[in-house]
Amino acid sequence: MRFDLATLAVLSDPVSVVEGVMMTANGAANYAISQTGTLVYVPAGASAVTTSPRSLVWVDRNGREEPIKAPPRPYGVPRLSPDGARVAVELLDQENDIWIWDFDREALTRLTFDAGFDVMPLWTPDSRRVIFASTRAGAPNLYAQAADGAGPVDRLATSERSQMATSSTPDGTNLIGTEDGRVIVLPLATGGSPGAVARPLFNGGFPEVSPNGRYVAYQSAESGQNEVYVRPLVEVDAGRWQVSSGGGTRPVWANSSRELFYLDESQRLTAVPVEMSGSTFTAGKPVRVLDTSFANPFPARWYDVSQDGQRFLMVKDNAAGTPNAPPSMVVVEHWLGELKARVPTN
Repeated sequence: MRFDLATLAVLSDPVSVVEGVMMTANGAANYAISQTGTLVYVPAGASAVTTSPRSLVWVDRNGREEPIKAPPRPYGVPRLSPDGARVAVELLDQENDIWIWDFDREALTRLTFDAGFDVMPLWTPDSRRVIFASTRAGAPNLYAQAADGAGPVDRLATSERSQMATSSTPDGTNLIGTEDGRVIVLPLATGGSPGAVARPLFNGGFPEVSPNGRYVAYQSAESGQNEVYVRPLVEVDAGRWQVSSGGGTRPVWANSSRELFYLDESQRLTAVPVEMSGSTFTAGKPVRVLDTSFANPFPARWYDVSQDGQRFLMVKDNAAGTPNAPPSMVVVEHWLGELKARVPTN
């Protein structure tokens, strides 16, 4: 649209000038324009991360890998169901939907079918529903669907801001997630009513509630680099403890609540023993668990932990995979001349 820099006034109706530009799940458009008039963009249908096939693998604490029989696909964030029977996982292809792998049936089944981006799956504590963020109605908001695909998709919140849920309280009554760089708590409404309002807690990202419901682990760059911290869940300002040393991101608890895992500055899996006594939280010395890094081309946590804390579900790039590279980009030279023809300046 035409715009007057002197009066800050819009002078014309908007005109579509490029069709089919790829949008990411958080609403960003993948294009850039140089001062000399060259346009470059990623076409719609390409993945924001990569469409290269990947594999889901179990990795034990000794680094031994056991491939899961799920077919190679462009897998994103995987989440194990609390009962350990299934995995909800993003598929970062042209559909960008949530799929479920069933270990007993050895079957990969599509859960969501909307044209928007459906990302960041999260199981309810009873393993019956999957919560996810979706752009189907605008900014990523939270939705829930029965894990067997039956019934309607329930919208959990209505917000103009980007929301992601990364954890829930053990009783399933509240979701913990993020909204515009702040950790939030959101009551998990029933009956499909999207009337819940998020309550901000503090600045940070990727919060995870301890299985005993007492603490929340998260990452924050308040020191100048990302580190993993822990706070009480109910009285969040009653304490704050730094767990990582020299960099840390994407924490997750062991089911016992006595160990915390995270990725260090080189993307290696690290473990920290922790103790909780009354209102006191104590973290031990970080120890590297795996010397090998796995696929991690997106800020979210691309791994999960088994119920016994002895195996880790990882996303592994195939040998021919090229992470962080879109399949193609379009370059248009002298694009400003075409723009002026379609949107005259006077």
